[in-house]
Amino acid sequence: MANLSLYDAPAQSARPLFMLRDGADRPLVFLVDAAGRLHLLRRVGDNAWSVLELTEALPGGADRVVCCADVRQAPDGSIAVAIATTGKNATGPCTLHVASGLPAGLNDSQWQEALRNLAPLPELPQAARVTRLAFGPLQVGAPPLLLVSAVISERPATWYCNAASPDCGLRALALPANVAGAQAYAVGTYRLPGVWALHPGGRDGELRFASFGDAFGWKVEMAYPNLPPRTGSVYLAPGLVPNVPDLFAAGERIVVYRGSNHIPQPVAQVAGARLLWSTLNEGGEYLAYADAAGALWLVSRPARGAWGEPYRLTERRAVLAAGADGTAHAVALDGDGTLFLQHVDVHGKRLGQETVHLPPM
Repeated sequence: MANLSLYDAPAQSARPLFMLRDGADRPLVFLVDAAGRLHLLRRVGDNAWSVLELTEALPGGADRVVCCADVRQAPDGSIAVAIATTGKNATGPCTLHVASGLPAGLNDSQWQEALRNLAPLPELPQAARVTRLAFGPLQVGAPPLLLVSAVISERPATWYCNAASPDCGLRALALPANVAGAQAYAVGTYRLPGVWALHPGGRDGELRFASFGDAFGWKVEMAYPNLPPRTGSVYLAPGLVPNVPDLFAAGERIVVYRGSNHIPQPVAQVAGARLLWSTLNEGGEYLAYADAAGALWLVSRPARGAWGEPYRLTERRAVLAAGADGTAHAVALDGDGTLFLQHVDVHGKRLGQETVHLPPM
C-alpha cells in the first residue's frame, strides 16, 4: 500500500533527519547516523552546537539500533516521537516506541529520561520489519495519529495508533469502503480519526476522507474535488480550524483548500512539485517542495498577505522549521558530518547561512 505524502519519505540510503524548535525558538535537530545511532544536535551559541548521542537512552540501550523514526512538532510547540529499533546489524525483531506532548524546552538529561521512558507497543508482530513511520498532521484538538508500515514475510502490513494513548495499541488499517482502490492513503483527522485517500484521474479525481467506525455510529465523509490536473502530491497541514487540516495539492499547479472550503485557492503556477513541508504562524506561511531534480524550493506569504514567487533554497535534500518571528531555517547534512543551515524571512530575503562541522559520529 502506498502512503500519501504527508512528509518527505527520504531515499532508503538517506539518514533520517528532523528539525524542530526548542523552548527558546532555536533550531533543534534529530539525526540518525549511518550506524543507526540517534543524535540530538542543539544550538548552544553563535555558530556553536552540542551533539548528544541518545541511543543508549532508548529502551534496549546499546544493544539496539534505530531502523525508522519520525519526530514532529505540534502547533503548541510540543513534540511527538516515534522510534523503531532492531538488533545490531539489523537483526532480530523490531520494537516500536512512541510518545507525544514532550516539551520543546527539555535539556540533555531530560531528553535522555524522556526516551528512556518511551512507551512500547507490544502488539507489533515479532516477525514485522518496520519500513516507515509517519505522523499525520499534528493539529489543535486532534489526536496525534501515527501510520506504521512494515513487511511480514515479504508481505506489506499497515497499522495506525494514537501516540497520545499508546496503551490502546496498534490497529490494523482497515479502509472504509468509499475510499478503497485509491492511489495513496494516509491516516489523519477531520473532526474524527480516519483515512485520507487520493483518487486521481477522471471523475474520481479528488481527495476523500472517511472516518473510522465509531462506537456511537458517528461518521464523517468529505471530498475535495477540482484537484489540479495530474495531481501527484498532497500535503496535509495544520490550519486555523481546530481538528480540520488545510490541504495543499500539486499537479500542473499548486493550490490549497482551507479547512472545509472545497474551493481551491491558488498558491503557485508550478508543475510537478513534490510537497514536503508547510507551517503557518504569526509571521506568515511557508510551503516547501522539491522539483524533478530534487532541489528544494520555498513559496511564502506574510501574515494576511499574498503568496510570493517561488524561490530555490538549496539543491540538496534539507529539512525545515520556522520560528515564531516567521524566519524559516533549513538544514542539510553532508556525508562527512557537516551541517549546512540557511535562514530566510517570509518575503524570501536570505538572512544568512552557517556551516557547522560536527564531531565524528
